[in-house]
Amino acid sequence: MSVSLRGQVISTEREDGTSVMAPDVLIFRFPRENITSKSLFIVQPQEQCVVIIQGQVAGVLPPGTHNIQSPANVLSGFLSKFRYNALPYDTVAYFVSTTRHEVRVVGLSQTDDLVPLEYEVAVYFRVQNPPNLVINVQFSAAFFKDSDLATYIAPVIDQEVSSVLNQVKLTDVYKKFMDISTAVTAALKSFLGELGVELISVRVTRLIPQDPELRRIIQLRDLGIQVGDAVRLGLARVLAEKNDPSSVNMAIGVPYYPQLSTLVNLPDGLVRLSMGKKDEGQSGQGGG
Repeated sequence: MSVSLRGQVISTEREDGTSVMAPDVLIFRFPRENITSKSLFIVQPQEQCVVIIQGQVAGVLPPGTHNIQSPANVLSGFLSKFRYNALPYDTVAYFVSTTRHEVRVVGLSQTDDLVPLEYEVAVYFRVQNPPNLVINVQFSAAFFKDSDLATYIAPVIDQEVSSVLNQVKLTDVYKKFMDISTAVTAALKSFLGELGVELISVRVTRLIPQDPELRRIIQLRDLGIQVGDAVRLGLARVLAEKNDPSSVNMAIGVPYYPQLSTLVNLPDGLVRLSMGKKDEGQSGQGGG
């Protein structure tokens, strides 16, 4: 990734008019070797720029154009306070997105009767305090993205989801959607608030058994089919995939009586001997 300079302009806009702030980018760290005392900061309407000098937050630049050499600039006050004639080399500029973002966290939990469930929670948020976010997260590359924030909040969501699911049976899981949303919202609101992020809303988008066969049984049950019949239809489908002739009997609930030679692996000679004795008996009765 290369950011072009136009007369020491510090901005997220490239020469071709595109922006480095993709929809999933929360923070962009500008290359510090390109920041000089004559730099002109241009902050876009959907951003704020946090400038850190020697490990301290020197100022937060709102949307607009900012000349470091202007006396009204917040950085000028910082430089004069420490009697700097120029920006130190370790000056870092972080451009923070202030638009609405969404992340989806996927995890695995289980019910009180030990049924594994897959869940997906959608979290909607926006950055309210950019300096807090910058100083409370770590990232080694030039970008801090939505997926990176999802890594931070995943343990919080997993704990709250499991605290509800671990106490209910599978049959009552889908009655607890509101309880899960309420628990996750309360926990995330406190956690994200410490990071300077405003939580907008939380929504449980998926909560299904991990076993695909159990999913189909629940779907059939919700269509009005009795649970026992739904289980039998599920077994019939498995048998049909294996080309087992008993699949039809399983589906309609009728016993299946295979031939003895297919049920028990008897030697061919024994089968012929048994059949021969039976034929001889029938012949003797006919002769008598």
